[in-house]
Amino acid sequence: MIYNESKYNKDWNENKLSDLGVFSRGKSKHRPRNDERLFAGGKYPFIQTGDIKDANLYIKNHTQEYGEFGLKQSKLWNKGTLCITIAANIAETAILSYPACFPDSVVGFNAYESQSSEIFMYYVFEYIKASIQNAASGSIQDNINIDYLTTLNFKIPEKNYQDMIVALLGTIDKKIISNNDINDNLPYQSLMVA
Repeated sequence: MIYNESKYNKDWNENKLSDLGVFSRGKSKHRPRNDERLFAGGKYPFIQTGDIKDANLYIKNHTQEYGEFGLKQSKLWNKGTLCITIAANIAETAILSYPACFPDSVVGFNAYESQSSEIFMYYVFEYIKASIQNAASGSIQDNINIDYLTTLNFKIPEKNYQDMIVALLGTIDKKIISNNDINDNLPYQSLMVA
């Protein structure tokens, strides 16, 4: 099944996610996951599925930080990595705006520069999110796995056309983010009728 097939992209190439970049699961090997030793002296951002769901294109906030012990059993992903949730909040995506760790309920994707980009794949996943969520629903806990992601087929244009799409959608997203930032910083004003 090609998730993003339409009459508008019938001439685009068909690719698998693995053709477009490298992806692998996050790491959080230590159990229990809430062991205080993981977070003692925390200075390495630890991104959870909820942080990805709450993000608007870029992950700019997190609620927990690993210390040295936590980092040793995890992996620090580079800024610019596309994060894709595979458990809890299925198929939510956002891009790291700073280096961070994340658990195995998140997959990190780094595009091959000549084939695609993290931001273009973010837009693809936003477009197909509902289809993936519907395909994953019905189990005891909705989830997908890395093998599932490997089998996804996408219709993808040439890289220069991808870049034009990103430029257009990016302009719209920058305006939305700017407006949200303005709204978040407005002083609270109660509306009182005299």
